Amino acid sequence: MIADGRIAAWFPRSVAGYCLDPNADVRAFGARAPLPLGDAADLLTLDRERLERLELVEVVTASYVEDREEPARVAASVLRFASVNGATAFFTDRLAEAAEAGRPAFRPLDAGAAGVLGEATALALRAEAVVRLDFASRGLAPQNVAQAAAPVLAALARALANALPGKAELPVAARLLPEAGELPLSLRYGAPDLLGWEGVGPGALATYGEGGAQHLRLALFAKRDADAAEDVRRTLRKRSPLSVLKHAPYEATRVVELDPKSGAGVEWIFGQKGALVGGASLDAPPRAAPRGSPPERERAVLEMKRLLDGLHGPAVVGSKD
Repeated sequence: MIADGRIAAWFPRSVAGYCLDPNADVRAFGARAPLPLGDAADLLTLDRERLERLELVEVVTASYVEDREEPARVAASVLRFASVNGATAFFTDRLAEAAEAGRPAFRPLDAGAAGVLGEATALALRAEAVVRLDFASRGLAPQNVAQAAAPVLAALARALANALPGKAELPVAARLLPEAGELPLSLRYGAPDLLGWEGVGPGALATYGEGGAQHLRLALFAKRDADAAEDVRRTLRKRSPLSVLKHAPYEATRVVELDPKSGAGVEWIFGQKGALVGGASLDAPPRAAPRGSPPERERAVLEMKRLLDGLHGPAVVGSKD
């Protein structure tokens, strides 16, 4: 029995043949909860400092169990952040980690604003909260786990996400990025700062490509007004020498992103349109090119222009991104 009626509403009593485990406590972690938030990070094997930067405020854990002699179990967690920015960043960071490690092999799941399903885990995003589910069964051979887990994880992810408060919407910058040509699960949301660039604030990026074509990345900041967007543009210009591109649209700014692991660099072209700052980057190393412009830079300028041409400032009035 869950004493807190607000939390009780988050966890349906039974879904897809699984019910809340009567022998396992529902535990709440947070400033106003019985247990300290740091204990939740340890329980879920998450980085405490990262969660603090994303402004995690509450974690609630529960367990679902199958009604049979050797039941499978699903550990369910709801992580609630101070804003949709932190929740979306946490969700997409998990996708990035999985892509880099090669596992779990996530695939899209229709649950909340965004959802993914792995071999024995699922994630769903809704407003300021992320649902995390982990399936385990002692009675199944390892090769049979994914098949058994998929239907229950999908059903539970949808049920829990739909029970959470708030709108099932991504942050404004993520919603405004074009969907055509976007590679599946390539959306990333950076908070508190996109790409770790101090001072620029939260923003979204996604990867685009067609078959074997050169991959393109588009990034977007959606600010409350043009002055805030101009602050972002000025911060970006401080990152690279000779950053202003002459005769380019939207006061184009060249920024070089250095990979801290490999030291390799990637060139971005950013421009500003009202309360929006949009950028484009191609899979090509940056070049000084004091005379002339390499073809990948010319295309990045065109893709940045195309991105901003298709967006309208009034759509982001009141944005908190």
